[in-house]
Amino acid sequence: MTHGIQINIKWALDVMFGYIAAGRLVQTDCQQVSETQFAFVVPDVVSVNHIVVFLTGTAPLPDEFGAAIYLGWPGPETMWQYLGFIANQKPSAIFKLGRSRPTSRDSVAVPFGSAMFASHLTAAQIGISVEPLIQIEQMTPITHSAPSVHDSFSLLAAKMLENFSEFAASFAVTQEQMVPMPNQPFIPVQVLNDWATRFDKRLREDPDFWKS
Repeated sequence: MTHGIQINIKWALDVMFGYIAAGRLVQTDCQQVSETQFAFVVPDVVSVNHIVVFLTGTAPLPDEFGAAIYLGWPGPETMWQYLGFIANQKPSAIFKLGRSRPTSRDSVAVPFGSAMFASHLTAAQIGISVEPLIQIEQMTPITHSAPSVHDSFSLLAAKMLENFSEFAASFAVTQEQMVPMPNQPFIPVQVLNDWATRFDKRLREDPDFWKS
């Protein structure tokens, strides 16, 4: 939490911040947690893909200050992620949300309590903290989010191709080393490598190509 910020008390009355979840109505009913902290509740967060947080324009932020945006996931202990920030020169920002609760490795220590709205078991919390811009600009937004089905399948396919190529190559022999086996067909390793390369290229271009 940033200490020593002198903020006019009318901030508590002005609707200064707002957010909108894709497919839902605009929300401006934030709660003031402290002199420099505000929060929203995001019901049924698992059905939300993107949120936009913005300044409503009723009052500007103090000069050289911005608003750091955090997302608090519901659970026994709220897990907070830093998403990014907004400022007078950047009055809105859109954030893509993950599809599952983050791990402790992905969470950050933030100036909010562990459970501001403990009664909301399926709702997330958007925490807004007014801090010096020079401090905010040194923070790194979370980049981790739950992988999509396409990303998961592509990763699995790539790992399978790699494993299969290494397995097949482990049996490779030269023509001089080959033992005649008239009833056993042989496939050159290069043929398998060419197929793996072509399959990987098509998968990158269209993860659904195998469905056709």
